[in-house]
Amino acid sequence: RELAAAGVEVAAGGGALRSAANPVGRGDPLEAAFLLATRGERAPLAAYAAVSARARAALGLPAPAEVAVGAPAELLAVRGESVAEALSLGYSRVVVHRGRIVARTSAVREYAAGPPSQASLELPRQQAG
Repeated sequence: RELAAAGVEVAAGGGALRSAANPVGRGDPLEAAFLLATRGERAPLAAYAAVSARARAALGLPAPAEVAVGAPAELLAVRGESVAEALSLGYSRVVVHRGRIVARTSAVREYAAGPPSQASLELPRQQAG
């Protein structure tokens, strides 16, 4: 906060693989933004900017990436109606690099119908396809 208040461009990333600040880190930029927001370091929109446009600028990449005809297809698709909701639901996502899907991560959430039973405690099953 002090650096940003002094006018320094501050970026963040997901390189914290089990560091002192995040002993269970996964190297995930969205998780870094989530942590910045949940720890009160940044508002959700500023936390996302730190791992997206500001991180791209720090790496010398054109910032921000655009969704426009002729622009390179560099996209991250996450469910959510706001940045805060996208950070909260970032465990399911699609990553597009150079116009191709290069990663897809999804989570399955199932709720038991009716009273709890032994069957409702089983792990969810996923099918390919």
